[in-house]
Amino acid sequence: MATPAVMPSFSDSDRAELAQEADALIQRLRRHGRGEDGSVTRLVYTAAWQGAMAEIEDWFRSAGLPVRSDAVGSRFGRLSGDSPEVVLSGSHIDSVVRGGAYDGVLGVVIAGCAVHWLDATFGRPKRTIEVLANCEEESSRFSCNFWGGRAMTGRILEGESDRLTDPEGVSIGSAMRACGLDPERIPEAERADLVAFVEPHIEQGPVLATAGDVIGVVDQVVGVRGLSISLQGAAGHAGTIPMARRRDALTGAAEVVLGAERIAKEQGAPAVATVGHLTVEPGGFNQVPGSADFTIDFRHPNEAALDRFEDSLLRMLEKVASGRELEARTRPLIGQPGIRFDDHVCACLETACQEAGVAWRRMPSHAGHDAQLLGSICPAAMLFVPSQGGHSHRPDEYTEVVHIGYGIEVLARTLFRLAYQD
Repeated sequence: MATPAVMPSFSDSDRAELAQEADALIQRLRRHGRGEDGSVTRLVYTAAWQGAMAEIEDWFRSAGLPVRSDAVGSRFGRLSGDSPEVVLSGSHIDSVVRGGAYDGVLGVVIAGCAVHWLDATFGRPKRTIEVLANCEEESSRFSCNFWGGRAMTGRILEGESDRLTDPEGVSIGSAMRACGLDPERIPEAERADLVAFVEPHIEQGPVLATAGDVIGVVDQVVGVRGLSISLQGAAGHAGTIPMARRRDALTGAAEVVLGAERIAKEQGAPAVATVGHLTVEPGGFNQVPGSADFTIDFRHPNEAALDRFEDSLLRMLEKVASGRELEARTRPLIGQPGIRFDDHVCACLETACQEAGVAWRRMPSHAGHDAQLLGSICPAAMLFVPSQGGHSHRPDEYTEVVHIGYGIEVLARTLFRLAYQD
């Protein structure tokens, strides 16, 4: 089948049919890890995760894409080309706890629909195309910091599979073995054949939905750092310990939390800081808290700004702990640098938006994504579709079917340039 110089227009029926297929698959995948409130909890290597991966495999095969699994369990649906060089597209299959049905998964589905349409319309590409269903991105079960992306980029350290444990004490290596995966083979997941990566994703913010734009061409991702902080004081009776003699870990934690907020505000936009987890012991209403464990997530596109934030935070923590006679311990959870994406891939996305006749804008991502890992080993970029109300990581995530359809078309046009023409 001869490849045309310019990709023909999508018909309205093509777009509608693909969007309906995508939406139907999203609703089927929602079953794996669905909660009573409509949320989705699909943590890596759990039964829900295995069920979703099995359904993705069946869908790839039904679309004529042979499937393989890498050493950490990511799945790849392959459309072989004349060259072994691979243009990769997709996203992750895992979720946060009580998240939604679209984050990550929609990117896998949009990519699969786009590649299926390209195969049916033009046949064999010049470069091989693979659809990625990445095993893990959210770090919701293990603090594993982009496990699937780090495997593909050769960044998982020796012994990590034994050191990383979930809240129940299960190591990520043990969880892998329960899924039939061998941690000793993790190095085999590293890729050296990628020439481009395009990740579709819901925006996870309100910019597109507020502006009425359909596509975001993402040209950079902010850097993300996370710390786990433990403050140890002295527990005791709420009625018998005088205020002047208390070593209350929770009040110390509260001071640090407000201090982190103050530092972020002083740095100014786009700096952000979030405390998303806090545990207090012993936990009785009539007991002075003896320990407080919490996390701080802070983000900025500039590495120097992240360094300044971390330095200010640690100095403030030391001052609070000293003033309240608390012992402070810190542990890094995540340290992912920001990235500016490839100009050529971004230009391909922009041209695709123009050809599709959709409203679009260039924008950064303030959330971390697989693309910031894979963009370190090959040219990469992202496309965003709107999420209703800008919602993300919550049960009411939703992307309109018409926006899914345009996302598929824009990605198909981009992959056409990268795999059939370049």
